This record gives sequence, C-alpha cells and structure tokens, in this order.
Amino acid sequence: MYAHTNEREVVHFLRSSFFSLRRVVHNYYIMNQFIQRIANYIANEILIKGLAESRTFQRMALRTHNTIQDMKKGGLENINSKLDDVHKAASEAAYYSTSTKSKAATKGPPTPPQSGFAGFVSAFGKEIRKDLGIGGK
Repeated sequence: MYAHTNEREVVHFLRSSFFSLRRVVHNYYIMNQFIQRIANYIANEILIKGLAESRTFQRMALRTHNTIQDMKKGGLENINSKLDDVHKAASEAAYYSTSTKSKAATKGPPTPPQSGFAGFVSAFGKEIRKDLGIGGK
C-alpha cells in the first residue's frame, strides 16, 4: 500500500467497497427478478389468451380430454376383467390341487435346475421361447 495510509484506512476501504459491491449485486438481482416477472406475465397473457381463443387448440384439448377419459374407463374395465380371470384361475387351481394331491406325491421331489453357465443358457432359452410363444412350457 501507500506509505501515507495506515492499516485502519485500508480495512475501512475494503469494508466499504465490499458492502457497496454487495449493494450493487443485490440491486442487479432485484432488477433482474423484476424484468423476469414482467416477461413471464406478458408471455403468459399472450399464450393463455391466444390459446383460449384458438379453435384448433380447443378441439385438440377436447379430443385429448375424451381420449384420456376413455383410457381411464377402459383401464378400469380391463383391470376388473384381469382380476376376475386371476380369481377364476386361482379357484380352479385350488380345486384341482386338492383333487390331484395323490398324483403329485407319486412324482417325487422336484429336480433342481442346472447350475453354472449351462443352467443359465438353458433357463434363458426357455424364457425366450415362452416370450416368443415357441413351444416349451
């Protein structure tokens, strides 16, 4: 620093310049926020009024609403039918499992799956065949 300034003046200068810099940044921030709010307001007004008055947008919105309502209605019916199918299959399985217990007991214990890479390839192949509907269980 200069020879004629003392430490107290330097500290005072640094503090005052820091606070004035903070004030300037804060003012820019507030001005930026204000301009951003005005731009958002104008854009929203233009978009909302423009879309509200557009017949094409109204038709698209109505078509979308009807499609979503149909999907909801169809989805609920689809879920109910699937639940009925699951309940029916579970009831049949419970009925047949009680009547076929003696047959299952004569088969013996289940065989464990193959282990290692060969077992992986075999299980993977079975799953792929099942997914593609190509024979197999």
